[in-house]
Amino acid sequence: MRELLDLIRANPWPFGAGLLVVILMIIAENFGRGIQGGGDAGWGDFSEGDAGDGGGD
Repeated sequence: MRELLDLIRANPWPFGAGLLVVILMIIAENFGRGIQGGGDAGWGDFSEGDAGDGGGD
């Protein structure tokens, strides 16, 4: 583990670039889902339109 940390300290660019790419991919995926709508539920995963309490007489 110490050798890995020494390697990162000696040359941080590849590790920082990899982390930046992962973060940008997560943001792009979430942004793309927001624009497409992800179906008819809108921004969330669950729609509250047809909740219904099952009320009876």
